[in-house]
Amino acid sequence: MKRADWKNLIELPRVIVIVASLIFVGETQLLLAEERGDVHPYLTEAFTIDLGVYFPDRELRLGVDTPVGGPNDPIDFQRELRHQRSDNVFSLNFGWRFGEKWQLGVQYFESSGASGAVLAEDVEWGDLVFGQGSSIVASQEFTLARVFFARKLETSERHEFGVGVGFHWLELAASNDGDIIGGGGNTFRSESVSASAPLPNIGAWYTYSISSSWALKGRLDWLSADVGDYDGRLINASLGVNYQMFEHAGVGVSFNLFDLDVGVSKSGWRGQWNMTYDGLYAYVSFFW
Repeated sequence: MKRADWKNLIELPRVIVIVASLIFVGETQLLLAEERGDVHPYLTEAFTIDLGVYFPDRELRLGVDTPVGGPNDPIDFQRELRHQRSDNVFSLNFGWRFGEKWQLGVQYFESSGASGAVLAEDVEWGDLVFGQGSSIVASQEFTLARVFFARKLETSERHEFGVGVGFHWLELAASNDGDIIGGGGNTFRSESVSASAPLPNIGAWYTYSISSSWALKGRLDWLSADVGDYDGRLINASLGVNYQMFEHAGVGVSFNLFDLDVGVSKSGWRGQWNMTYDGLYAYVSFFW
């Protein structure tokens, strides 16, 4: 037997081992893919976190009623007080899948801003009047924390749908600093209002896995009721897509809408609270 033949004979067991190993690894990966259905981690992993920046357009109208004279017209912070319409805010979403059919969701974001303007017309704020031509500085702060407890009603390899209940903890503070008309002259005043509330809601969500890398996800929260010191409507909705880049991480983008239109009847503030945030949310996601 030639030397080359002996060499080939010696190398043969190594080749067999390598081929067998490749076959074993391939079969294992195939079985794992079949077990998880080759779907996006949104449908399989217990925990998910989305961290990113929300780029909403903001509309804010606040009204402060007089103690005895009744309601005033709401102040348009964008039109009358030159408040910045666009905003960039940090936002977080957390999801926990537990049991076979249950989920817990948490959302958080906060926004604040201030602006200065010379008033083109009188602005009423409670029993005060900020006069036309006055310089005024307006500021606002808003915080949203959402907790949602849900149950899956329909699920398959590629999609799931469910409904649930939850609440939104809302905090809002606003202030106006400027001149008021009274006593035959102008006097500088600084007036502020604030409110916080847990508003319950019902909601639904839907997730569809296009592949192991791509998923579509949407949700809707809704409330229209008289709850304690608040009477009005709340809508919180989102629709977007996520791409899994690595085993435990991905990126996504969604269009988010938060709309709140309520009357406030608290000891420190009686009036109206109308705000809308809508825009894109870009984020990185983690699954495990």
